[in-house]
Amino acid sequence: MQDLELWSMDELCDHAFDIFEELAADNLNAADYNLYQQQYEQSGYVDMVIPGAEWVELTMQDLEPELHFEAQIGLTGSNGAADMVLARILLSREKHDSLCHAQWRGQ
Repeated sequence: MQDLELWSMDELCDHAFDIFEELAADNLNAADYNLYQQQYEQSGYVDMVIPGAEWVELTMQDLEPELHFEAQIGLTGSNGAADMVLARILLSREKHDSLCHAQWRGQ
């Protein structure tokens, strides 16, 4: 891993948001997309988590926990409501790895 050029976690979050912004209008239903557009400044978030086994099955490749992360992007819940995850995006921290898979709310 020492020869790889890696995104910092902050850079990876920014990269995930860039991907989300580029693809959200085409992949979310209109109501979810409009809600995100209205509320992202106050309640938008991204959480970086270790990818689960479902990603291994989907991508048919082994994922390294120090290199691969799932970005969960959504809106925080209000008044005790659960967070709304709008997209789950699988990314590599390696800057030259084009790995990117997304699962969208409602699909």
